[in-house]
Amino acid sequence: MAANYRAIIHASSILVPFIVETTTKVVTVAALCAITATYIVEEVLRVRGRLVPVMSAFTLRMSCPDERDHLIASPIFLATGIILALILFPRNIAYASIAILAIGDPTAAYVGRKFGQRGVGRKSWEGFVAGTCVAFIPTVFFISPILGAIGSVVGMLLELTGILNDNLTIPLGSGVAMLLAAVLLQHLAG
Repeated sequence: MAANYRAIIHASSILVPFIVETTTKVVTVAALCAITATYIVEEVLRVRGRLVPVMSAFTLRMSCPDERDHLIASPIFLATGIILALILFPRNIAYASIAILAIGDPTAAYVGRKFGQRGVGRKSWEGFVAGTCVAFIPTVFFISPILGAIGSVVGMLLELTGILNDNLTIPLGSGVAMLLAAVLLQHLAG
């Protein structure tokens, strides 16, 4: 059940580009930083035995039993990955990298859990393929299909390998790949 709740939170990250467009990047980044800082304080208090009403209950509902004895860092990595994408990359690449994280990662996890047959560590090739295909779809609203394909493949390869926390590596890795590909394609074209 916790995995389903986490997937919903993850997928809701797709709203970040729309929030930026209806407010500003500065307002969105500031709000994400404030929410993240509040979460960190809540987690420190929770780990020390002082539950914060509503927030601690929400965190515990989202967590797996093996996470509850220590600080649950995945939401911090999720917010940090989104914040860094917004700061480091041009708007269209930032939005595409956030979409890859928001849609591809939970898709890969779900398909891997339900249908995964060919394992790569704790991940599966089936999850990788599904995550890549589904992550590609929203990228075309922000960037060219070729850049979306590159970003989706790189993002889901990072998810597959499990290097560091994929909530951080997916948006940063896919964003760097799309940025480098855009520069290379522009150089080749002109």
